[in-house]
Amino acid sequence: MGCSFSGLNALYDNANSGGDVWINENRFRILRQASFPNVFLVKELISDPNKIKDPSHVSDDGTYAMKKVLIQNNEQLELVKEEIRVSSLFSHPNLLPLLDHAIISVKASQDQSRKQEAYLLFPAHLDGTLLDSMKTMQAKQEFFSTLEVLQIFHQLCAGLKHMHNFDPPYAHNDVKSGNVLLTHRKGQAPLAKLMDFGNAHPARRQIRSRSEALQLQVLMLLLLYKRIFFCIYACKLLIFLFF
Repeated sequence: MGCSFSGLNALYDNANSGGDVWINENRFRILRQASFPNVFLVKELISDPNKIKDPSHVSDDGTYAMKKVLIQNNEQLELVKEEIRVSSLFSHPNLLPLLDHAIISVKASQDQSRKQEAYLLFPAHLDGTLLDSMKTMQAKQEFFSTLEVLQIFHQLCAGLKHMHNFDPPYAHNDVKSGNVLLTHRKGQAPLAKLMDFGNAHPARRQIRSRSEALQLQVLMLLLLYKRIFFCIYACKLLIFLFF
């Protein structure tokens, strides 16, 4: 799915007033703003019958999440294009897929130059993020079970492994509880999906100087220390659970 440019200036007004938005050949109605800045819950009204969708990504009730990005200069445009490109690379159950996107020209006020906006369409996850769940549970003095923590951690590792297995491998660079979507499922483990690939970049670096080599050595030592610490913690946890 390539970036599409159009002169649909009405989109700018609609996206700010709760109207309808077209993303390529698909029409969506904005229902409300989500808990994230510049993210809206939308409902599909008209879809392109010739466009093939992954059945696992099709919403049963036609609702999706739409991210709106304001573009005011060429640098911001290139950043959005790169986020779209990287988000389109991955296909894994624990990575949030980009379903569709469009970049459009919008009208500006008299004292502003013409600008653009990007619309990125994703599956909607109404349960929010891992951070949201943690805050809600903390207020109720509830906690994830040890098994649930390990299940969520395992899913995130699986998603990151998928990114790391690319050629070149990609680093997410912004893994945190606020970037993990969590879907609670009755009788099953919570489903975790890592999102927001705006900071993702190829992980391999070309060493050009001695100082860069020393920096890399320090980084590798820190990573090794973290792995050793985690292994010790995991062993203690397993001993506590099963012995």
